[in-house]
Amino acid sequence: MHYHVGKYDESRFAVPDGYAGNASGFERVSLVNRATGSVHTEACMARLQAGGSINTCMHAYEKGIYVFEGELELLRAGEVIRLPADAYALIPYAAPYAIRNAGSTTARWFEILAPQPKPPGAFKDLFFTGENAWPVHNSGVTGEAAQKGVGRFKAENPIPAQDGALAQGLSVYRFMERQFGAQCFFMMRGEMQVGAFRTRHDHPIEEFYFGLSGEVIMDIEDKSFHLGAGDVAWTGVGTSHAFRQTGDVPFRWLETQAPQFPSQFGTRNYLAWEKLRACR
Repeated sequence: MHYHVGKYDESRFAVPDGYAGNASGFERVSLVNRATGSVHTEACMARLQAGGSINTCMHAYEKGIYVFEGELELLRAGEVIRLPADAYALIPYAAPYAIRNAGSTTARWFEILAPQPKPPGAFKDLFFTGENAWPVHNSGVTGEAAQKGVGRFKAENPIPAQDGALAQGLSVYRFMERQFGAQCFFMMRGEMQVGAFRTRHDHPIEEFYFGLSGEVIMDIEDKSFHLGAGDVAWTGVGTSHAFRQTGDVPFRWLETQAPQFPSQFGTRNYLAWEKLRACR
């Protein structure tokens, strides 16, 4: 089965293919892509220097962004949306948008691209429109409504907990999903309290994890990995994995899933299946 474990490395930041001459102060580092085995998505960290900008562009994939540091301004559908830390926004397929950093510090954010962008030299799935004028008046709005495709993370309304035999002390907060407007991926944050665990399972989709704080032992197939802040893990379709929180503080992470979960049978829990099999 396919999986990848690595670490966010700031030394790998570079101007992405196609952005030279169409952006200033913008760099990105790919965390997971086709080179690491992914079929459905690319996950990246991006940064934009103070005063930097990305000209108006469109692409043949969805993009979800989550701001970690600094503040961005997003021009989308004629509205200027302010995105401070812990804000997130959806860039729909083929929707024109622009980004700028009007602040005094570098802005850093995570982004998921799905379906996975084409490699350099293949079909052009990104182009710049040449329309780079921003409205004179900044609305100064940080959108909160799901129908706007923008919000700010709050630890509320977790996904219903699993059976206690399968998971304990685990909370997952999905905030970018179908109701929000996303069509190709889910984005969420998770938290495992001290002593928490999640038993072995797999999915018919790809999952990506980016550690924010705390520590966890992640079992993937027949290997175990110690993950903390800045660590990256990706599991492909059918790849078994499990989690055990370690240390004195909760483990928190950002997660994506692509494609979106099916309406049923999106998780194959090994313990539950073994119990069922033993009864036959």
